[in-house]
Amino acid sequence: MSIQPAIAPRTVRVADLDINYDIADFTAPWHEPRTILLHHGFARNLDYWRPWVPQLARDYRVLRFDARGCGRTTVPPPGSAFTLDMLVADAVGLLDALGIAQVHWGAEASGGIVGLAVALAHPERITSLTLVNTPFQLPQATNDLFVPAEVERHGLGHWARKTLTNRIQADKVPPGWVEWTIREYDATPAHVAIGHHDMFAAGNLYPELSRIAQPVLIMAGTQSAIATKDAMLAMQARIPNARLKLFEGFGQGIAFMLPEQCSAAMLEFLDELDRSRTA
Repeated sequence: MSIQPAIAPRTVRVADLDINYDIADFTAPWHEPRTILLHHGFARNLDYWRPWVPQLARDYRVLRFDARGCGRTTVPPPGSAFTLDMLVADAVGLLDALGIAQVHWGAEASGGIVGLAVALAHPERITSLTLVNTPFQLPQATNDLFVPAEVERHGLGHWARKTLTNRIQADKVPPGWVEWTIREYDATPAHVAIGHHDMFAAGNLYPELSRIAQPVLIMAGTQSAIATKDAMLAMQARIPNARLKLFEGFGQGIAFMLPEQCSAAMLEFLDELDRSRTA
């Protein structure tokens, strides 16, 4: 007997994809809700955002989705191209399909790169950006740890276990999280992971950051080897309306190690934006 999921996944057709998404909304029914879009990072899926949703969904409609080839969204066939323009079009197409004109974009790691690209290409769709350990360019040392031949041979879970300390401090996540995340990585097809990695590794958004007009909150762990403290300070200096919140003693995965603190910081940031607009 097959077991059906407790909650049926939602999908919507966007170009060549059936995009899997979720919306949580516990706002007052007499208010028109504003939307937060949460975009996951490299080769992950919308379930990584679960700890953020309860706090955010009291005041905002929270939209999460699985990026191209990830989670339950359509997996393009081997040999397919993966470009940043595609991920931008996927996100904007999803908003169009759901009738959402504008969002506060929240993201961790490479999901923030997608958000910056959306803000540059479609500034009218982004009200603000909250970027959690998002590098504007992947460090070469990080790129060197990703070996496509190993991923093809052993799966992405092998890479995840081998490079775990680059992304998370295992003693600062709940018991079970590490093995769960390795299984989730392993479910991402090798060609999808390689396509996403090569796409992000080839990019450098630093020259474009001065054109970001939206308010931006940058959050980072001071010990991150991927979104380093120096890089985050450079990003803050480059974006005209950016603020930086650093978490001392933490590395790359603060979205997962400190979900309540990060989501609270995002809400405080959005509340300040509201107060500044009504002042």
